[in-house]
Order: sequence, then C-alpha cells, then structure tokens
Amino acid sequence: MMGNGKMTPAENDFTVNADAHGIVATLYLDEPHTFLHVAALITLLDDIFSSFKPIRYQRPRAWPDSPGNSNLSRVMHVARPCERSPTLADCHDLLEAHGDALSEFQSEHELELVVQPYRLFATHRDAPGLAVFDMDSTLIQQEVIDELARAIGRYDEVAAITEAAMRGEAPYTDFEASLRARVALLKGVPISIWEDMKGDVITFTPGARDLVKVLRARGWKTAVLSGGFTPLANWVARELGLDYAFANHLVEDPESKTLTGELVAGKPIVHAQKKLDLLHQLAGENDIPIERTIAVGDGSNDLLMLGAAGLGVAFNAKPKVQKAALTRLNGESLLDVAYLIGCTRRDIDAALAGP
Repeated sequence: MMGNGKMTPAENDFTVNADAHGIVATLYLDEPHTFLHVAALITLLDDIFSSFKPIRYQRPRAWPDSPGNSNLSRVMHVARPCERSPTLADCHDLLEAHGDALSEFQSEHELELVVQPYRLFATHRDAPGLAVFDMDSTLIQQEVIDELARAIGRYDEVAAITEAAMRGEAPYTDFEASLRARVALLKGVPISIWEDMKGDVITFTPGARDLVKVLRARGWKTAVLSGGFTPLANWVARELGLDYAFANHLVEDPESKTLTGELVAGKPIVHAQKKLDLLHQLAGENDIPIERTIAVGDGSNDLLMLGAAGLGVAFNAKPKVQKAALTRLNGESLLDVAYLIGCTRRDIDAALAGP
C-alpha cells in the first residue's frame, strides 16, 4: 500500500475487519481527485489520533468509491489501524481539539472529512439496520409550519416564536410550548393546503430518494420521525418508500374544512424525547441492536436521537446542532450518507439500477 514511502490506492472493495481496531476517514471532495494528498491526510490523522498508537506493521489503506478509475474519485476512505479503538465520541473530541488544523486541511484540499471507528463502519457495512430521518430541512428542503403560516400571511408571527424558542425565551422554553403556540396561528388554514404543498411547494432534498432506495436494497428499515405534521409525513413516506412515519396530528374542522389551530388530544407530541423513544421502539420491534442504527437530522429536536443512534449525522444542520453532534456532514446530496455505512459506488449503482 505504501510502496517506496508513497500512498497508493487499494482495491475498490477494501475489507475492513469488523474485529479490527482503528479508524476510517471518509473524504468528500469538491471535485474528483487523485491520491496525491492522501499521505498528507495520514500525517494529519497520526497527529490527531496520536493517543491511539498505530499498528506499525499494518499500514494505512486508502480506497476510492469509483469502480471505473481507481486513481480518480470524488469520495474515498482512509483506514488507519490502531492498537486500540477510539469511540465515536473520542473521534469527535479529538477532531474538535485539532479544529484549526483540520479546517485548514479541508480548505486547502477542498474536501470534507468524516472520521468514525473501524468497528462502527464495519457494523453498518456488514448487516442491515434501521435508519431514521427528520423531515423538514432533511428529507425535504422546506420547514412545513413556515409554509403553512406563509399561506395565510402569518409567517412573521410564526417565525418570531421559532426564534424565541431557539433563544430559550419564556414561555417557549420547550418544543411542545412553541409548537402549540405556532399551531394556534394556523387556525383557518384550508385543509386543501396539503395538496397544494405537495404539488407546488415541497421539494425533496437531492439524494433523498436515492439514499432510501440504497438502504432498502441492503435490507435496512427506514422511518421519518417528524416534528411536523402527519399529512405530509405520511406522503413523504409513501413517496420515498419509507417503512414508518411519525409526526404531529392537527385538528381539522370538517364543516369549514380548515385547521382549528389545535393538536389532536391524546396523540403524542413528536419532540426530541419522542424521537429518541421511537428510535429505540423501532429498533426493538425489528430486533436491531442500537449500534446498527443511524439517525439523520438538522435541528435541536434531533439531538437526542442523533446522540443515541449508532451513527447520528447532522446533515446541513443548524449551528447549535453542528457544534453538538458527534458527526456532521455538509453537502448537496443526502446520498453521501451511504458512504458512511460502507457503501461503494458500485453498491450504489447496483441498488439504483434495481426495480
């Protein structure tokens, strides 16, 4: 792998031993790139993970995602064997401690870097699991409650409550309080709005359809856990082929065919704790160990499930979530998540070519 002191690419389907110790670094490049900078990455990783001594007789390995050209790839992985394995929290803390050097490296090489333990990468690669997703600004590009408010000219009022809640200002110090206050402003919204939104407003995040198709082809269970509302969450689940959908229930007046500005009594509120509970519930119902789960979201309401999942990915997340989440990924396509669970480009192409 390192002939004459230089890094050379390994075969496309490099095998990471599930019992091995070490880390896997996944590189997302702005443009397809050669392996010229991989040696610099190994040096950086050696510095960051110096407390986890490398296994000297096992050299770092690098392999690309491109099945057509092993020297040119947009995504590649670098595996660094260690005498003992860091946890995902260790990886996060060490990367944060070297934030300046890491930022400089990513800027210089025009890439984004995600690091995780060998064993976690191999766990997700080798067996199907459970993937749960936030909906607003994750699977879709809109915030649904904002769009509902905009339709009746109350966007500014709803946005003001959202901002106050983000600052932790009373009386909006928890998600349920801010949700009920915002829902109250939706009184009078015609229920026909749902069909209008499906046709003219809602757009799926690039890569969302493809990621779900890849996961399903690999035997994964999938779910949307949304702090939004059931009419759209159920539709999103059908459109993407998700196995489960959970969201909040709005009361509709059958006579006026409008929203009443209330939540259905007795139905659970899908707040941060509920998302966490649903993650554990769905994993249990499907006999999936929690380490074989992934969660993807962007907001504070997602932090508990991101922290509890085997791999929690803050995707294009809010600043607070970027700071708190153990793994963050910023890019144009949700499909990039597939590489973090061991998919190669060949795996992805095969899944997308299927029925």
